[in-house]
Amino acid sequence: MTKTSTSLVVIRHKASECVGCCLCEETIPQYFRINDEGMSELIDSTEEGVFNRLNALAIDASAIETAIEGCPVDIIRMDKS
Repeated sequence: MTKTSTSLVVIRHKASECVGCCLCEETIPQYFRINDEGMSELIDSTEEGVFNRLNALAIDASAIETAIEGCPVDIIRMDKS
């Protein structure tokens, strides 16, 4: 029997301030895509104030942190769920 991780983290993204550098989509394409306007969007997220919110797998936390650190406009956050 194979164990799978169900631990989650929350990604928050302030899409309105995106500059379209594409780093998040290149780093964690399972969570971000580039839209028709060339800006990133959090896939299948829900709006929560000025942020879009998505539950993500905790096993991806290191890659998410890389995207957070590389974002030139500091609009990505990660919290424990």
